[in-house]
Amino acid sequence: MDIIDASVPSSPSLLGTFRYNGARGNGGDVNGVTVNNGFAYIITTSTTNTSLCIVDVHHPQSPTLFTTLEDLPCEGTETVTSIAMHGTTVYYSCEGTFGIIDIKDASSPSPQLLGEYTAQVFDFIVDGNTVYLASYAQLLVLDVSTPSSPRLVDSHFIPAVVYDVGIAVSGGRVYVASHGLYVFGRFTPTAHTSAPSTSTPPTTTSTSAPSTTPPTSGPSTPVPDGTPAPVRTAMTHGRLWLL
Repeated sequence: MDIIDASVPSSPSLLGTFRYNGARGNGGDVNGVTVNNGFAYIITTSTTNTSLCIVDVHHPQSPTLFTTLEDLPCEGTETVTSIAMHGTTVYYSCEGTFGIIDIKDASSPSPQLLGEYTAQVFDFIVDGNTVYLASYAQLLVLDVSTPSSPRLVDSHFIPAVVYDVGIAVSGGRVYVASHGLYVFGRFTPTAHTSAPSTSTPPTTTSTSAPSTTPPTSGPSTPVPDGTPAPVRTAMTHGRLWLL
């Protein structure tokens, strides 16, 4: 992991570097990072192990390992696809598992695995006690109000295999970008009391070809054949950005 000073965007500089050799000395690739309260939370994978490394970055020139949580659920050597943190909870996903970790105290983290959900996950977004998972040709909706037992409460069909994907939540909608833009209603717990269903196809809007100007909220045009799919999304000021 490299720590970059980007306070002068035209001239970024390297501040510090952290390397983790794995709990068993067999190395570890960094597959995701999020930073909170002076600690960097890193998911690393090796041929035999997936770990959460918590690195003290209060002094970015000399980052040091604070603690680790080893042997996280992650099928074989599958790639970790995303990591996020909300409060004192870390969420991560790999190609076979979605996991929830409690760090207990943000000023002195002590990580403990709380729960997991088995699914092929390529990206996710946390929305309070609801998590949206992009899983192959589906958007899965999990209730994580009880972290030890994440529960599937809804699902939607996506007419595309969502390997390269981004998810955004804004207002009453969920946006999934993968070889097109798919728009769903935001999950409302009181409106879903029956078993989840995949029978209703989503509202679909195609994305426009990449350009040098920001996207607008107006109508979009179909993606030409061969145009790369957007792989990240963000919402700001009523506009959806596809990267």
